[in-house]
Amino acid sequence: VETYPEIKKALDEGKKSYPVFAVPLLEIGSFRCSQMPACVLHLAKILKMEPEEEQEKTLALMMLLNCNDILDNVTINGGHYKMWEAESWKTFQDERLAKWMLVLDSALQKNPSNSSQGDVFFFGKGVTYVDFAVLAVIEGLVDEFGLKEYVSKYTYLVRHFEQMSSRKSVQRLWARQKPADRSKWYKWCGGQIQASIESSIAKLKGN
Repeated sequence: VETYPEIKKALDEGKKSYPVFAVPLLEIGSFRCSQMPACVLHLAKILKMEPEEEQEKTLALMMLLNCNDILDNVTINGGHYKMWEAESWKTFQDERLAKWMLVLDSALQKNPSNSSQGDVFFFGKGVTYVDFAVLAVIEGLVDEFGLKEYVSKYTYLVRHFEQMSSRKSVQRLWARQKPADRSKWYKWCGGQIQASIESSIAKLKGN
């Protein structure tokens, strides 16, 4: 669902099974839940995309919540009473966002299964839900906001982004979300907050 009436209808129907507050809303048969981490974790269990070891399962959840925090930071909690200006965005990009990028990059380096060549993953030797969560964050920064040069400082993240981007399932999804006509792209966060991010970055680039 995309329009407000569709979203409201889905939420109203969702409350019939268990109390939910807002989107995202996951519906599988008669089961419904909201909150991004809960939705992702439920799907990860069904699709067997969790790490195998118990401690890694906890760390994977931590990484998912990190991604959620990054999204909240970038969108100022959904444009909570203010928008980005060029100066405030630059401070955020140089300081807090840089710290988050280092956390993600360092986590990839900590996986003993990763080497200096070949595919890299956050846990073990295969893809988990964390790889897709991080991909969603980096895709927004690189493709939506044109921060490819900024992200390029984090070599493991770049390798991970290129590798995950080339997956056939991701390419099929992006073909729907990002058609040739950029004006028809699905917005990363949308609304006034996305417009303020784009204008701030454009000013910093001198556009």
